[in-house]
Amino acid sequence: MGLRNTTATIVESLRTVEGQLVRVEVLVLLSNLLLVLLVVLSPYRHRRGDKSFRFLIWAVYTLATVLVPYTIGLLEAGPFHDQTFVLWGAGLLVQAGADSLSAYNLRDVEQWKRTLLQQGLQIVLLLWLMVRCEGRNRCYSATIWIFWILSIAKAHAKFQALREASRTDGLMKHTKVVADYMMTEHESGHVFDAATMEGYRYIFHGEDLTLPYFSKPDYRTAIAACAFTTVDTVWQWIDSQSVSVFSREHGGILKDIALSFTLFKLLKRRFAKYEHGEAGRPKTRRLVVSGLLREEADYSRAFRVIEMELAFLYDFFYTRHQSHTQYVGMTVVFVFPVIVWNAISGAFSRHYHRTSLEQTVNGIDVIHCITVVLMVIVVVVLVVESRIDDQKWRVVDDLHTLTGASKITWKGEAVPLDDGSRKKAMKLIKKRKHRKLTGRNWDRKLGQYSLLRNFDYHPRNVASILSLGLIEPTRDGQKASKKMGAQRLAVAGNDATRLTWACELPSHVHTVLVWHIGTTICEMTTPQQLPLTGDRLVAKCLSEYCAYLVAFVPDMLPGHGYDTTRIFNAVVMEARDYLAGCDTMRARCVKLLELQCNELTILGMGAKLGSELRYRVHDRARRWKVLADFWAEFVLFLAPSSDADIHAEKLAAGGEFMTHLWTLLIHAGILERPSSSSP
Repeated sequence: MGLRNTTATIVESLRTVEGQLVRVEVLVLLSNLLLVLLVVLSPYRHRRGDKSFRFLIWAVYTLATVLVPYTIGLLEAGPFHDQTFVLWGAGLLVQAGADSLSAYNLRDVEQWKRTLLQQGLQIVLLLWLMVRCEGRNRCYSATIWIFWILSIAKAHAKFQALREASRTDGLMKHTKVVADYMMTEHESGHVFDAATMEGYRYIFHGEDLTLPYFSKPDYRTAIAACAFTTVDTVWQWIDSQSVSVFSREHGGILKDIALSFTLFKLLKRRFAKYEHGEAGRPKTRRLVVSGLLREEADYSRAFRVIEMELAFLYDFFYTRHQSHTQYVGMTVVFVFPVIVWNAISGAFSRHYHRTSLEQTVNGIDVIHCITVVLMVIVVVVLVVESRIDDQKWRVVDDLHTLTGASKITWKGEAVPLDDGSRKKAMKLIKKRKHRKLTGRNWDRKLGQYSLLRNFDYHPRNVASILSLGLIEPTRDGQKASKKMGAQRLAVAGNDATRLTWACELPSHVHTVLVWHIGTTICEMTTPQQLPLTGDRLVAKCLSEYCAYLVAFVPDMLPGHGYDTTRIFNAVVMEARDYLAGCDTMRARCVKLLELQCNELTILGMGAKLGSELRYRVHDRARRWKVLADFWAEFVLFLAPSSDADIHAEKLAAGGEFMTHLWTLLIHAGILERPSSSSP
């Protein structure tokens, strides 16, 4: 009875005006905390791949999208009609669009109309509060109206970004122009050189500014290359300025940004499911082989270009960086008047507007303190947002200004910009800092998993149980090893000696796990005092990366993801049966070699492969060369895929090395895996 009475007393107290006020205060402070966390954490989302960080972002994003509208609704439903409380609601609403995260996953992108409706209802509800509010403090009135107008501007920027990324709208419309143009680009007859991009008349800018007409009888978009700014034109302009304006290093960075942006436009066709007209052509393959991967250039340049291309793609789907410049100036213009007005006669001055409700603790006006805290947070968040400067998007705009036109007609006639605009763009592009232009975009680490080391791992899954399944439970044997830095991975040659039977297994998952077990056996039976050669590092790293994909990202491999998961679970159970009692890795490998296990099992075939590698390829250097060549070739074989969505989803989780390979092969014109199951 005591507990029941206490509960009833608490419920009754919450129903009073004082209780409702406490609820509103708690929700306002909690919502502000969540919104601040979003602003702070969202820029690092694609650079961190660990599970705990992803869950934190998801939890903050989900709670913020629920608590903010609930709090505004509570203000409308309760006896909170004073200007102070309307100011609280306006402060929350303007912050709700302050972070750069416009969508958490691709489903949010496709549901942009529902999100727009929800945000619009909140804006209308706040307007209703503003109309009904009591109090005539001019500073508060001006601040509320500024926040309300600013929230509309931010909502427009957010939904414009979502609409552009939606398959049913912007993605299809603008990518269609690129897709149709690339069907005939190779017919231009220009001499091409992948090292200088001469003859590669790929669209850099302008497909969304043109008015297309249709060629008959196929009714494809028919626009001449002169109607666009093309990447070869941009490169030629940068070369012409390299002596007098840019250093060689700066010019090279600008070229790579222009190329990344151009390739990003081509890559979007994969998500719109349009045909790649240039696939399979020598010109396309040379773009990668003789351009990005040419020997006189650093091989890592190819991945720097792909990294930035995928950063453009991430922003396109998940952030508002591409439309950021539309409202940065507006934010700055509105923020400073807010600071001035509140410093003069608002919450920070002796002319503070007092509400009809009073709440004091030890003589301190709680409502006043919350107002001050809220105003400080709003101002700081908006100022921080206005300082966000994603250099790569600005460089793209500057390059277009300097090499393109301000207006392009449907006939392809270009109207040049005035000299003042060009001089301003030139001045800005010269100021771009190399560090910001070439900064880290992704996690840059390869996931690693060793089956023979972690098959006996049994997770407790306490967090999953306590969260009622919101946190996905970890399966038995699913324990990742420490990630490997991608910069340590060399590119292997292509002259592997093949063990035919191990390349003709029932599925690609069989091949991955059998060769992974064989590679692990070779690693554990190699004397540890021997130096870690390049081939050995490549073989070990790629072996454990492919095993990691089986265990953690099965949808990125051929076949159905659920089938891959079931096979992995079965092999974990096999290992527990065969290797019971073996506590060390070396003991497990030795027992596998000695054990006459069933060769029809993946574990048995892996033991057989490990044995053949050790006894048929006696020279250790040659053995690791065989393994390095196999894994390098096999990873390239696995990379092509028609499932673009899994790659887009992983962009929001730190990125995957396989996504970089997938993108690189697309630009080489390789869209599908060969029909043969062997690499």
